[in-house]
Amino acid sequence: MNDIEKKIIDIGHEIFKGYGVDNSTAQILSILNFESDAISMEELAERTGYSLASISLKIKNIENFWSIKRLHKPGSRKTYLHMEKNLLDAFAIQIRNGFETELDIAKTKIDPLIEEYRGNATTQEQKIKLHTYENYLSEINKFEELIRNIYDQIDHLKKKQV
Repeated sequence: MNDIEKKIIDIGHEIFKGYGVDNSTAQILSILNFESDAISMEELAERTGYSLASISLKIKNIENFWSIKRLHKPGSRKTYLHMEKNLLDAFAIQIRNGFETELDIAKTKIDPLIEEYRGNATTQEQKIKLHTYENYLSEINKFEELIRNIYDQIDHLKKKQV
């Protein structure tokens, strides 16, 4: 790896640290982000200095949110990793895999419980809790609208790229 490539990986590390991930995860994400092709887990372990088991565990914890795909090449027993490079697509995947899960659970499971709780909230303390629950659901609905607007903007920007 030449000096410029190392500096780019270091900058990527700094960027991913800004997302609140630990050093090793930031290093893994940076390498995957700036690799033009899929990279084997063994090569990733070699380049980071972490064990294959550590790499595997880190990837398991981050692969869905960071849109990392595990690949298998014909004739090889190795597992390769590829990270989505299109930032618009990666961002949409992060929203879908992270925030939409919360939205779905809140709307399908918490909303009916709030309705049930509303009928049983008689004490002042219960009414305060009910208000907190209702506020949460209201914020979830606003957040859902925001996400839909983000998706519309992503689609608009992608159409401009073509």
